[in-house]
Amino acid sequence: MIYGIGTDIVAVARMGANLERFGERFVHRVLAESERPGFERTVKKAHYLAKRFAAKEAAVKAMGTGFVDGMVLSQISVE
Repeated sequence: MIYGIGTDIVAVARMGANLERFGERFVHRVLAESERPGFERTVKKAHYLAKRFAAKEAAVKAMGTGFVDGMVLSQISVE
């Protein structure tokens, strides 16, 4: 059952800047543990983060909940 539709756009440059500024702390904040091996293998790290960040934002928009009750990006896994 579809509850809603969510979309999101993320600037890859913004993800790259955050990655450069915050390093692993940012990666752990955005990615679920299951997503980290793919991140380590990819060359385009900012693109990898941007895709997953946008998908997670879109998912919570579709659910109509937003990030509430302690839900964080790293609790959502994009396969």
